[in-house]
Amino acid sequence: MAEVYQPREDTFLIFREIKEYATGNVLDMGTGSGVLAIEAAKKADTVIGADINEEALDYARKKAKFKGVRNIRFVKSDLFSYFKLEPMKFDLIIFNPPYLPEDVREPFESALATTGGKKGYELLERFFSSVSDYLTSDGKVLVLFSSLTGKDKVHSIMEDHGFNFQKLAEEPVFAESLLVYIAEKSDFIKELEADGIKDIKRLTKGHRGVIFTGKLNNKKIAIKKQREDSEAIGRVVNEARWLKLLNRKNIGPKFLYTEDDYFVYEFVEGEFFPNFIEKASKSGIKKVLIDVFNQCFVLDERRINKEEMHNPFKHIIVKDGKAVMIDFERVHSTEKPQNVTQFCQYVSNKKVLDVLKEKGFKFNKKEISSAAKKYKDDISSDKFKVIIGLLR
Repeated sequence: MAEVYQPREDTFLIFREIKEYATGNVLDMGTGSGVLAIEAAKKADTVIGADINEEALDYARKKAKFKGVRNIRFVKSDLFSYFKLEPMKFDLIIFNPPYLPEDVREPFESALATTGGKKGYELLERFFSSVSDYLTSDGKVLVLFSSLTGKDKVHSIMEDHGFNFQKLAEEPVFAESLLVYIAEKSDFIKELEADGIKDIKRLTKGHRGVIFTGKLNNKKIAIKKQREDSEAIGRVVNEARWLKLLNRKNIGPKFLYTEDDYFVYEFVEGEFFPNFIEKASKSGIKKVLIDVFNQCFVLDERRINKEEMHNPFKHIIVKDGKAVMIDFERVHSTEKPQNVTQFCQYVSNKKVLDVLKEKGFKFNKKEISSAAKKYKDDISSDKFKVIIGLLR
């Protein structure tokens, strides 16, 4: 049977902050002995204490009954599993989780109450991946963790899920420091949720933009937002305009809509092109190569340059045997487009060419380079067909 986590230094540290933030509907996640939930009930309208440990829930119920607390109930839940069946929104969610890194010397029963995962932060990561769905628009998270969990990592987890945060308290205890933070949704996340987007998470950060993923009408989407510290003002809006235009030529992921500093498009599930050619058959690769070249030719004909096609490591995703170009940050009009010639440069690169030869392709660098040079001097259908004909 798992132990009931009794109040300790961490409990008392976060306890002191509850009276400031407990309001409306409150959830005490991982309630343990129930002491934080009972304190929150003094200020809040209603409180729910949730825990995966049935013994802890029985203990907390008896304690609340003994103290005569009536605006509180306790439910069994593995993080938010209970609330998937009974959806609720909270004005405050308290989380004093198990936060220590795994210690194989610790007995299993006590480890359940103290260990947050192999590195210590895994449980916090699971928590923040879902918590936004259970907070009101202006709801807050009161969370405690240890310096042993890794402060920078916890900051990164909160940022990845679109939370602003600040430290409320810190207290040294033996070889660690305990930290209490208050976190709330950024205005950007609030705006996306108001549009009906759920499960929002940061995917990656580039030089000019930040990409988030989410779900809209049960479909996975991507949201590209202008980086606040980027000097490339208007670049994301420009990319949105180009993507909308290129969609008419069946190029790029499906554009959905745009706002002042971000745009939304369908997320493309698939493999990046370099990974695809490592696994696919010659016939499958040839089909995708022709697909990419055809899209490049469409761009060239319209005097549009995408850039990056000489090294499109993360610019081509293969989905169901078709190529989807992504990332149009640097796209621009030009009288001398280079999409086809840049991609010729890529496929004749020694590393790529070696992989293609292993798959059975017969063309060589000299042939591709010669054909690309003639095409550069005369961007025409005839010269383009010569390049396609080399893909044997």
